Amino acid sequence: MAEVTELSPDRSARMRIAVVSMHTSPTAPLGQSANGGLNVYVREVCTAFSDMGIATDIFTRIQSPDDPAEESLAPLSRVIYLPAGRDLDKYDLYRETPQFAQRISEWAAAAGASYDLIYSHYWLSGEVACLLRPELAPSWAHIAHTLGLVKNRRLATGAQPEPALRIAVEGELAHQADLLIASTADESRELVGAYGADPARVFVVAPGVDLTTFRPVGRSEARRKIGVGDGPLLLFVGRLERLKGVDIAIRALAELREAGRPDLRLLVLGEDSHDGNESEKDRLKQVAHAFGVRGSVDFVGSVAHHELPYFYSAADCCVMPSYSESFGLVGLEAQACGCPVVGSGVSGIRSVVRDEVTGFLIDADNPSVYAQRIGLLLDDPELARQMGLRGRLLAQRFSWNRTADRLAEMFSSVVDTHDRVQIGMRHE
Repeated sequence: MAEVTELSPDRSARMRIAVVSMHTSPTAPLGQSANGGLNVYVREVCTAFSDMGIATDIFTRIQSPDDPAEESLAPLSRVIYLPAGRDLDKYDLYRETPQFAQRISEWAAAAGASYDLIYSHYWLSGEVACLLRPELAPSWAHIAHTLGLVKNRRLATGAQPEPALRIAVEGELAHQADLLIASTADESRELVGAYGADPARVFVVAPGVDLTTFRPVGRSEARRKIGVGDGPLLLFVGRLERLKGVDIAIRALAELREAGRPDLRLLVLGEDSHDGNESEKDRLKQVAHAFGVRGSVDFVGSVAHHELPYFYSAADCCVMPSYSESFGLVGLEAQACGCPVVGSGVSGIRSVVRDEVTGFLIDADNPSVYAQRIGLLLDDPELARQMGLRGRLLAQRFSWNRTADRLAEMFSSVVDTHDRVQIGMRHE
């Protein structure tokens, strides 16, 4: 590990931001536990900030004895690991938020660190930021990533609703933060309409995709790399939890095989989210067995982010049957690799997939409808190729540099406003 002095962001940086990501680290393996799009978002935005001369300290909790005290993410970005409730689920972790906030304050004081703004991610980190502001930094921006009220409106069968505690905390954050960042226009409307946020403080900034990493790989090369043959191939990427709807993809696979595609396979990338006491992977294996396709579903587990382009490029389509998504990052990555998407019509996926242009969007949780749309792509390789090409063009509109530029503009505005208020107060 580098020395602390090597990791310390330059104090001459144009802005210094304390990033709070309490429940998960931006460097954690994707597809495991709670690790997913939020991890990618924090890592990519802070890396882009570093290129812009903006320094970030990312505060997360120790989850393993192997976690370092500090870790370099980029020249002007470091991850700070602090103790806070190891092996707790996200609801039990809420009780640790005051202690985690205190440890951030103590660390900053010992390091002589000062910040212009706090940027919190997810409702747990928002609670931490609420406790830290204004002592740690005068300004505060928050991004929810997912909203409890939205998730509760459309639950998978057997899924547990988000508790009243989370809803109450999200409501408080919506009223307290200086800036609320929404990934989509629909999320912005939910913050205002469902949580009562001031629309003047809500801004839509779409996440991005790493276009240097996520680009097409030749089909033959991609399949050799991941070790699959020439037959038709479906792909799911994400944490294994009920809201992702993987059972819908499995049942659609069963219908397609029964309809005359006996060589069709489904690759499932990701691990259990450990949301509750059940193993979603075990449940999905039982579903596959019940529908006679256990031998045609490969549970690959967690895959390194930089290896995903091989899987997207090898697949005939990426299936996203989610009951809720705040932003369809997987769909964006798939399209950047030229892979058409068949997914649910929830707002987060609809924001990045164009129905009948770059894939198909489905409003019903009906495996037969998914099977029909997937069948269209399998029966017409030219349609799939054209959708893939258009998906690549669409993905070019989204980049992490563009996301970081927009965020920096928002953050500079709120920091400057606070500075002007402070100057005015001193002159009175």
